[in-house]
Amino acid sequence: MIRERICSFGPEQSLMGVLTEPDPKKVLEGAPAVVVSNVGLNHHVGPYRMWVELARHLAARGITTLRFDQSGLGDSRPRREGGPDEFARAREETRAALDYLEQKKGLRTFTLIGLCSGVDSVHSVTVQDPRVVGAAFIDGYTYRTVGYHLRFQLRYLSPRRWSRFLRKRKLPSQLREAGEADEVYTREYPEQARLTEDYAKLLERGVNLCFVFSGGMGLSFNYERQFYEMFSPLKLENRVTYAFYPRADHLFSVPEDRAELLRKLTAWAVGLVPPKALTG
Repeated sequence: MIRERICSFGPEQSLMGVLTEPDPKKVLEGAPAVVVSNVGLNHHVGPYRMWVELARHLAARGITTLRFDQSGLGDSRPRREGGPDEFARAREETRAALDYLEQKKGLRTFTLIGLCSGVDSVHSVTVQDPRVVGAAFIDGYTYRTVGYHLRFQLRYLSPRRWSRFLRKRKLPSQLREAGEADEVYTREYPEQARLTEDYAKLLERGVNLCFVFSGGMGLSFNYERQFYEMFSPLKLENRVTYAFYPRADHLFSVPEDRAELLRKLTAWAVGLVPPKALTG
């Protein structure tokens, strides 16, 4: 039976989260614990309860998940002492989540998953913390390529684009507006050369990387091979897990799209478990 409980940790014990654990009889020994946090202003349930569903899928497969709110968001109190900027706080608090799981649950390895702005802290902690053995970046960093520019001018002739538009029209207006929020959101990306260097170091370290992009990134990402071309010096084919869902919006608001994403993430996370645990 899956177990879920509220926990607090971090500076001033102000960070709140939900720990989802598998039935003790079904625990996969050696499985890295999965950690997720806020997506923008969404709290720890994730967009459309995405993180809740993911945590329960993983628990059913024997994997522990901690989904938590960063300070000042959701159920977590603002930090009294102030401190560093938002990005640095997110990075520190993600590390605090790993420390909590290590100290309280005896877990030693971790998988981080970030969506959109959540990719920033996930990337930074993955690069700096050797306890992280897997990281998934959903609608993370993109760079326009020659192929992108050629396709961008033809986007309004794409049946796929119109199909996605019509599917979203069937949703209630509030859900449509939430799914379209990415069109007015911008972020600063690291330099492409620096990011390429980071990925090279992570692969050399043996970190298992997963990259997922949606059709909601159409202003910067619009065809499947763009990902491989962005980081062509690394020859990432067959070295990382990768998926492009052109029909999905940025927050995977359509249930079928979200279900497909969760299947992908669950299969990837289970794949990080030592083979002996899966066959024993």
